[in-house]
Amino acid sequence: MKHQYYQQFNEHVYSKELANGLLVYLIPKTDYNKTFVTFTTNYGSFDQSFIPIGKTRKVNQPAGIAHFLEHKLFAMPDKSDAFEKLSSFGVSPNAFTSFDKTSYLFSGTKNIKEALNYLLDFVQTPYFTAGSVKKEQGIIAEELLMYQDYPNQRLMYGIFRNLYKNHPLNTEIIGTMESIHKITAHKLYQAYHTFYHPSNMVLTVIGNFDHKEIISLIEENQAKKGFEKVAPIKRFLPKEPKAIVKPSEEISMSVNMPYLGVGFKLTPAENITKLYQQELALSILLKMYLSPTSDNYQNLLKKGLINQSFMFSPMQSVGALALLVASMTEKPALLEQEIKRILVNLKRKTIDEAAFAREKKVMQGGFIRALNSLENFNISFMSTLPYGITLFDIPQLIESLTIADLSALASDIKAKNMTTFLINPEKAK
Repeated sequence: MKHQYYQQFNEHVYSKELANGLLVYLIPKTDYNKTFVTFTTNYGSFDQSFIPIGKTRKVNQPAGIAHFLEHKLFAMPDKSDAFEKLSSFGVSPNAFTSFDKTSYLFSGTKNIKEALNYLLDFVQTPYFTAGSVKKEQGIIAEELLMYQDYPNQRLMYGIFRNLYKNHPLNTEIIGTMESIHKITAHKLYQAYHTFYHPSNMVLTVIGNFDHKEIISLIEENQAKKGFEKVAPIKRFLPKEPKAIVKPSEEISMSVNMPYLGVGFKLTPAENITKLYQQELALSILLKMYLSPTSDNYQNLLKKGLINQSFMFSPMQSVGALALLVASMTEKPALLEQEIKRILVNLKRKTIDEAAFAREKKVMQGGFIRALNSLENFNISFMSTLPYGITLFDIPQLIESLTIADLSALASDIKAKNMTTFLINPEKAK
């Protein structure tokens, strides 16, 4: 087992790649009572086109199948529920699916070894039938309908659909009514046997435990299952044009006042580590010019264009880079004009070096504070690995950012690549 000591953070990381390809990271923190565990597959809603393990031809699967699979994996062959079984150990279980990963996790202060052993077993025991798939389609259809009542959800995906023609970012993680009814037990098994192979998975354990005992448990568990290491999965993302799909869209919902979202489509770096650094740089750029301490924010507030719902965020994933700004507002047309003016004109600004240095320090401080939460620590750690870095590389990435990096992003914010999505209050009937 490899051992890396990060002196700056006083953190020990033990890692090992098992014979079956599973990557294991153990980070003991004996000053904590709790332990947090994630068992993650590098498989999310983006992975709709791929070559299955052992095959030579590409397959295309319905949108939402990764999320669907996450739901179905808790149903065990003996009709028991894995969520309930994990809970019986006295731990708190959960799971989530994102654009690029699916994680099964738990946290607790007791029975960690027993819960970990069961977590490995249930995730590696798929069981799907035609009847159970049909039942789940109804459950997820209700979930989809529920999300239609969430303004934030509608706004975010509305912007993504306006920005991206082909990239799967334009489709909700959960899928669509049409796509979820195309999911079958066969397709679930096809996805499972490809993406849930240990060679495509990461197990991360952080908290109060003995790393030697834990690695022995994991190795013993995996040795019984006969997995052999396989080559990386061949995945396909559709080619995305530079142009946006459409400049604006409006819908009506049950909201108290208009809710405006503004999005800009930017150019993502091809190198995945550089793409991650682009997000860091874009976050600093937006904070410098849109945070509550900025002149722009104060002016928008004084003009009555925004309220405390105002938010901004960079968004990056493989093949995509964008920025989003949103706020409830009584004057959506004026707010749209102001956001456009502020962001499109950033290329003409001379970035203040002192302010830039200050924002980097703030970001570094936020990074260190986040390490105090085992949940944030664990999820952030495993989320950085696909970018060819570890969590502890982030401070150096932040420090290496330059004004030129911010200027390059500012130059890429163009009016022609801007879209708006407006939610209007429903008119009384």
